[in-house]
Amino acid sequence: MASASWKSADGAQAAKKGPAGKFLISGKADKKVLKTLEKMGIAVADDWSDDINAASAFLTPEQAEKLSKHADVEAVEPDLVRTKLGTFGDAFPITWGLDAVNAPEAWNLGATGQGIKVCILDTGIDYSHNEFYKNGVSIIKGSKNFVADGHPDATDGDGHGTHVAGTIAAQGHTVWGVAPNVELYIGRVLDDTGSGASSWIMNGVKWCYQTVKANVISMSLGGGRSSVTENKTYNAAYSAGSLVIAAAGNDGTSGISYPAGYTNVVSVAAVDSNLAKADFSQFNSDVELAGPGVAVYSSVPLAKGLRATTSEGTTQYASNGIEFAPTGTVNGQLVECGTAETTTSCVNKPASGSWIAVVSRGVISFADKANNVKAQGASGMIITNNDTANPDDAGSFTFGAAGTWPVATSVSYNSGVALRAGGLGTGSVAIENFNYAYYNGTSMATPHVSAVAALAWSAKPSLSNVTMRSILQTTAMDLGAAGRDVNFGYGLVQADAAVNKAKITN
Repeated sequence: MASASWKSADGAQAAKKGPAGKFLISGKADKKVLKTLEKMGIAVADDWSDDINAASAFLTPEQAEKLSKHADVEAVEPDLVRTKLGTFGDAFPITWGLDAVNAPEAWNLGATGQGIKVCILDTGIDYSHNEFYKNGVSIIKGSKNFVADGHPDATDGDGHGTHVAGTIAAQGHTVWGVAPNVELYIGRVLDDTGSGASSWIMNGVKWCYQTVKANVISMSLGGGRSSVTENKTYNAAYSAGSLVIAAAGNDGTSGISYPAGYTNVVSVAAVDSNLAKADFSQFNSDVELAGPGVAVYSSVPLAKGLRATTSEGTTQYASNGIEFAPTGTVNGQLVECGTAETTTSCVNKPASGSWIAVVSRGVISFADKANNVKAQGASGMIITNNDTANPDDAGSFTFGAAGTWPVATSVSYNSGVALRAGGLGTGSVAIENFNYAYYNGTSMATPHVSAVAALAWSAKPSLSNVTMRSILQTTAMDLGAAGRDVNFGYGLVQADAAVNKAKITN
């Protein structure tokens, strides 16, 4: 993967003069890297010499090549890009993730994460969101910005980090986090586009294990290509007693994502509400555990989420907004428009007033369907999914680009059948800004596993990270092939079983 600040990983297209990019430099075990750089007249950008004998610096291609051949240097590597591993998703019952990991059962055993430090490294957090306040007091114990963009604090400009934090520690105003009583620390290591340099992330990891002394470091991020210097950082964190948990990746391939791929990092895959492997979840021998990662409902920065509602009469149907549809509400007669493949497809539409087209998913694009019903006078639109294999899936559809679209939602196949069953009456479609959203990704699975670790650790805080890792493995629900497998690792984490085992483990 390319560096954040240069054109190619091998420097072939980099400028011949001037700083070509930021590099990570690791010294050999018996050689001090800072002395090597000082002798060569190279200024240090990040100093990690006290714990992993490494540093970063801006180097020309010539300097990088010369350093890589130096007898005292183990590795010279580009400052790689790591990205968030979660995206906006579709709707399922709000509590399925909590139920799947048996979080309420763990709470009933007296384990809620109390006394355990969880350090989240992500895009930051919305400090003002009410899910991070308990009795009017913020639950955030500390935060820091590591992104070189001038932000004064760890305010989330993307939304991903706030969603992850809510999954771990939301206070139940609208949703509950898996471990609501943890001590929450936030490091902003990804920028407002959801990407970050490995040096930013390494500085965040160091803060978590050296300053915070976190039990759990949760990292819903990753990228291709391993790094010797990065790996040293995660080894140091593990040696210091922290359990680092990271997302396996969303490419749906057997490729390994880093940092999840390092030996001393727990790699987390994603399952859906049927406990099947999420189609995007990467699968390989490094996958260690699984967590809920499809349609996970959690907090996002205030008014940055969208909520869709669809109703007929007094009946409301679970629904999603169509991507690029505008916010707003349309009330009126529901009108059958079939698959909306023509501009004459809608039957029995009213002579005047607003009305809503009911459209079956079919062969033409959703944008074409919308244009066809708009041409006939529709102000709103409901798309009924045709996926009979997943008949309760409302789908996740898009118009493809911004435009003058109708207010549009989608409902499942079963909801479409019910909607039409008694003849179409009057109804409503609405899309509104909201403080919560459904996301998909191994990014969403990772905080579930991190929070379950916190629950189990709160049952016996004296346990080591090595022991806690073993407890999570041995108490997981085995899914797929018997024993550890590439899709689920040891299986889906189970909070109550982990808590019970922690209590009896010395």
